[in-house]
Amino acid sequence: MNNIWVIAKNTFKETIRDKIMYGILGFALLFLMSTLFFASISLGEDIKVVKDLGLAGIYIFSIIIAIFLGSSLIYKEIEKRTLYIMLSKPVSTTQFIIGKYLGLLLSLLLNLVLMTAIYLAVVYYEKGGFDTLALWAILLNFLEVSVFIALTVLFSTLTTPLASTIYSIIVLYIGHSLSLVRKAAEKSPEIIRWLADGVYYLFPNLEKFNVRNFIVYSVHPTSAQIIYPLLYSVLLTAILLWLANLLLKKRDL
Repeated sequence: MNNIWVIAKNTFKETIRDKIMYGILGFALLFLMSTLFFASISLGEDIKVVKDLGLAGIYIFSIIIAIFLGSSLIYKEIEKRTLYIMLSKPVSTTQFIIGKYLGLLLSLLLNLVLMTAIYLAVVYYEKGGFDTLALWAILLNFLEVSVFIALTVLFSTLTTPLASTIYSIIVLYIGHSLSLVRKAAEKSPEIIRWLADGVYYLFPNLEKFNVRNFIVYSVHPTSAQIIYPLLYSVLLTAILLWLANLLLKKRDL
């Protein structure tokens, strides 16, 4: 555990110093504050607009940060050959992968806390009170980001940052479209339905983490809508990190 903690701490320090992260975070905070302008021209839907745009902004920018930082997380260690030095010490690839993952996850959590604070302040300013329901949507957002970080770590062990970014965006798009794909294939020939089912079960169903529409309309999510995504994220993250560790071991290190 000590090795994991040291790697996680160093990764956290490294990521929070990344200029790309500060740029994205700056745009995120600016966007969240700009929701006040959109609310002012919304013809009486001020709070709804602030919540809708604010929660969507938090989600989009947290995913962007995860993609841009995670896509190079392992690759640059291999390119700079610092991974060779690390593994020459009593550090296993499993400890390295988990430490890197946790370090990036902590930095994303810090960013998410900052964006959440701005969001809550904006909602409160618009006389929406303390939006406790939004915390459920942000929690599920964090669970999805935790899965996505594991996915980018996996891609980072396989290919370059640019390719990792492209693959991550593709998975993101497919992951939020699985239900639509399966529904569209219901009236198609049997082979198309099989293919749709294959895609449905092969890719992570990221739409399970989306309860933002419920929150915008002040509908409290059910226990199943919270517990199931929690278990799903733990399982997916474990599988993705296991695959990343397996692939890293098979590299010619």
